[in-house]
Amino acid sequence: MDLKKLLTAILFLLLFLPAYSQRMAIMGAMDQEISILVEALDKPKVTAIGGIDFYTGQLKEKKVVILKAGIGKVNAAYSTAVLTQNFNLEGLIFTGVAGGLHPEALPGDIVIGTAMVQVDFGLLDSEGFTPWNFKDLSGEPYSELLLNADSSLIQLSLQASKLAEYQLISNRKPRIFQGIISTSDLFVSDPVKADWLYSEFNSLATEMEGAAVAHVCRLLGLPFVVIRSCSDNANTDAHINFNEFVGPAAANSANLVLRMVELMPH
Repeated sequence: MDLKKLLTAILFLLLFLPAYSQRMAIMGAMDQEISILVEALDKPKVTAIGGIDFYTGQLKEKKVVILKAGIGKVNAAYSTAVLTQNFNLEGLIFTGVAGGLHPEALPGDIVIGTAMVQVDFGLLDSEGFTPWNFKDLSGEPYSELLLNADSSLIQLSLQASKLAEYQLISNRKPRIFQGIISTSDLFVSDPVKADWLYSEFNSLATEMEGAAVAHVCRLLGLPFVVIRSCSDNANTDAHINFNEFVGPAAANSANLVLRMVELMPH
């Protein structure tokens, strides 16, 4: 290689490699779920791709990209696909609110998702509903019903959960749970359905995006974790409680993520 070509190659690396350096992705479904994180960005830059605003910058001196995925599995999968096609990522954290399913869970409590399960994907016949395992792009099912989150991100979440600052609801500090989170394109507001999700899947929270994001991450080999703060208990009062507690619940999840990012190595 002559000197001119060498200098050209070095210039290319200097100009373009920083744009492709690895970032931690942080995703929420709604504005309330990412607003605290976006406001905390240092030197933010907004890039619109495919109808999605991507906020890049430094959070607690770490490179991140933050985005709103939209509500539901289709929006979440689409947003994850666009994200992973345009940014070089080291991992993905999904933050937001959910319906709490654990009998002792109350609004504001946090569930760290050790695994995700899709509970509206399967066979519905005269005998009821039978969930199917996730399927790959060829149509072959995975061997397991659950998609496990990254163990390192789970441990980091647990560590951060002990240090984060939370908004108190009813003068109580949030309780931290870890376990399975269920996903469907349904806002659950039925105690019978909530009990079924808890007993059938050992699910501690129900939401509408996490398993779709997890599935894309699994296909691409990208580490992920889903963190949810309970805005309601998925019962007949879910709509009322959601409107009342979505703000502080979303803040609690986001504040845990802030502490996670702070604890990450440079």
